[in-house]
Formats: sequence, C-alpha cells, structure tokens
Amino acid sequence: MTHLPMDFGRPVELFAYIIGHSQLLLRGRQDDEQGLSTTLEVLFKDVSALSVRAYYPSLTLRDASGEEEAELREAVPDPWCDARAFVLGERLLGGFVVAGAVYWGESSAPETYSSFLVPEYELPRLDMDQPRPTEPRTIFKPYPRHR
Repeated sequence: MTHLPMDFGRPVELFAYIIGHSQLLLRGRQDDEQGLSTTLEVLFKDVSALSVRAYYPSLTLRDASGEEEAELREAVPDPWCDARAFVLGERLLGGFVVAGAVYWGESSAPETYSSFLVPEYELPRLDMDQPRPTEPRTIFKPYPRHR
C-alpha cells in the first residue's frame, strides 16, 4: 500500500468527470520526447466536492492538513461520511478533491484507450467529423425595473 504524499513528477490534466458515478479522472499522457512511455491515471471515487485545474505541470497528491480540512468542512457542510480531503499541490488553492478513495496507475496501453482505471465506462470523445450544434441566438432584452 502506498501512502500519501505522492509526487508524480509529470504533467497531468483533467480527463473526465463522471457525474453519475461521482468519479474524477486525471491523466498524464505519454510523451516519448520527455521519456514518459506510460499513461498515468489518477481516479477519485465517491467525489462529493472538488476544485481542480485543467492542467498541472507536475502533480503532487497529499492529504489535507488538519487546518485545511477544517476550512473545507466549513465550506462543504454536507456530511462527509467516509470521505477524505485530498490536496493537489502544495496549497489548497492549487486544487482539492473530497472523495471516498483515490487510485492511480500507469499503463503502456495506447493513449487512444478510453481508460484502464474506469474500463466499464465509455468516456465521451470529440469527433471532429460530427457536426457541431449551432450557437444559440442571443436575445437582448432589457431587464424589467420594478418601482
């Protein structure tokens, strides 16, 4: 069993947030030029609150300190049950996830593979050949004033 803190020492980005399953998936992509021949995935399960960035140049994952957890419990008053507060980086402002568990792993599977930590869920993919929906028409209407 690996304990926190964990320094992954590689770029990681937000890959998917699966609302119905309360899961957050971060991914570090393969980059042969930088000597990264594997794909890294970090999966948070039973997520009840989060504040994450789209990209981390180097990810460190740690448990929140007592002071940080107290601050989060005040901001997220819902019952935490068995959840823990995980901090992404050195400070709470770098990002946090309140979740029941976190898992991570590396795989040499091709990047086109949906996910090796969430294999039962087909993650949505951007299909450039599929037509995009049109932008909704903007309606300019003055806000009614009540006197």
